Amino acid sequence: MKRTEVRQTQLEYNNRQTQQVDEFATSLRENAVTNGVFDSAAANDIVVDVINKNTVEVPESLQVVLDEARTGENDGVKNKNQTRIIRAIYDGMNIYESQHGVSVPADVIEHAIHMAYGTTGFARDKMPMSLDSATSAHHDQLSLQPNRAVVAILSALGESIPFAHYLPADISSNEAKLAILTHQAGDAYGMYAQGGSMDGVNCGNHYIDSSRIHALTPAVTTGNIDGKLTTIQATDETCDQGAAAVKLLRGRTILYVNGIPVAQEAGSSGSGNSVMTGSVEISSVTYNIGGNINTDTGVFAITTTPALPDTVPVAVEGFIDYERDEDLIPRLQSGVVTYPLFAKASRGYVNVTPDARSQMSNELGLDPLQESMVALQQQVASERHYRVLAQARRLSVNNQVTFNYDWSNRKTLLNRAEAWRDLSATLGALSQQMAIDTFDHGITHLYIGKYLMADFLGMPSDIFVPSGVTERPGIFRVGRLFGRYDVYYTPKGLTDTTSTAQILCIGRASSVALNPFVLGDAVPTTLIPLGVDKSLKNGTGYYARNFTAVNPHIPSAMGCAVVNVTNIGQ
Repeated sequence: MKRTEVRQTQLEYNNRQTQQVDEFATSLRENAVTNGVFDSAAANDIVVDVINKNTVEVPESLQVVLDEARTGENDGVKNKNQTRIIRAIYDGMNIYESQHGVSVPADVIEHAIHMAYGTTGFARDKMPMSLDSATSAHHDQLSLQPNRAVVAILSALGESIPFAHYLPADISSNEAKLAILTHQAGDAYGMYAQGGSMDGVNCGNHYIDSSRIHALTPAVTTGNIDGKLTTIQATDETCDQGAAAVKLLRGRTILYVNGIPVAQEAGSSGSGNSVMTGSVEISSVTYNIGGNINTDTGVFAITTTPALPDTVPVAVEGFIDYERDEDLIPRLQSGVVTYPLFAKASRGYVNVTPDARSQMSNELGLDPLQESMVALQQQVASERHYRVLAQARRLSVNNQVTFNYDWSNRKTLLNRAEAWRDLSATLGALSQQMAIDTFDHGITHLYIGKYLMADFLGMPSDIFVPSGVTERPGIFRVGRLFGRYDVYYTPKGLTDTTSTAQILCIGRASSVALNPFVLGDAVPTTLIPLGVDKSLKNGTGYYARNFTAVNPHIPSAMGCAVVNVTNIGQ
């Protein structure tokens, strides 16, 4: 059976630290593998040679992790501990790619490194809490710190949400700064107001081009064509007649009739009024064109003999002379808008009685405390993913459509796979609307329930390619639809019946800061021994500080949509 291949994605990173992580990850992919297998010696060479020779700059937070991991009784053990960190990053990248079918973004890797950094003594010194203790009174860095860093990296990469931006938060202040790069018009000019956005669909309006055009129809009875070219191009066809005057290049003005250039200025020297001449034939009638345009003010007064019918569209185009008025030269400006995001604390704990621990250990060979901790970690990761999907459902009301599968009427003519082909057009229109709304991207990910999943898995490979991931009770990637959309199963939150269903659509941005959701951690998942009380219960506490937020940049938050599917039938 054909399976989806890992797609290599090219993303933009406006943050220098994230770019640095991207360069390091690329070097790791290229140098840590020999004949398709992770090579410990090669990984150690990366640690030693790359760091010492600065072949590729190592991210500062990773350098701290590697320095603290270099512990042990001899160089061999020290190198092995450092290699385990590199191996964890490499394995985590592979886990992400196998789960999501695309190469792991650098901001996700940066998040994983930040989680590992949170386990270090350097980070611990910034927070008044014992983050890594063998007992409640003593920290044992030699045995525990490398393990916790490895677990933090693997967990961060394995539990990542594919359309979220991961932003490191400061461990001291709990604050992360989301920076959005924007571009604006520096002046009220052309088709832009001062400070008007030039991003996304707003890009490309009239601004830089020196052309000004004003379309109108001749006056009734006289056929005269009077108007003014100004600084403000109100629409593609008209200038704002109340806006400031412009100085025009002399000898360049053109008159169009029915879109055809039929008259122009007669001379190229002098100042003030400049004569325009020409003629046009319409329905076997020749119309002679005269009059003038003032190249100092942009005002034109044109006559036609005989009178041109008032139904004929006419346009006058001139070109601004910036050498005569430098103040009109348009200015572009770039800016960065920052949004503060703050981490909040999450807590929990697990405990077990000595009798329960002894019984489960002796009869089942299980450690109930460890099993509870695994369940707690899975709970935390699942809660976060479902919370993001709930946020996406709320956002999707801004861009939704109904797709009538109409199986009762179509089943005599088509099989189910053929009927689903029409969904491509619906998703395409919805995706384009998302690209317009976000200024950046369309749909990349779909979430569905079990009934739609069953239909999709039965479709031929030219429509749907399965991921190869076996069914499971939680969220997982089912495959790729129409060669474009990565499809995930979710057991919660969506309408999912044999007659109606919902497809939740989410887009991943080309620039990671523009993703619809922003996640971050100030303190990674921290397990704290609680000690034993008089009941002799042994326990472990869970503590973390993180945030899961809708992108506060409104266009970026519009990266969600929903398809309401009706009349599915079976």
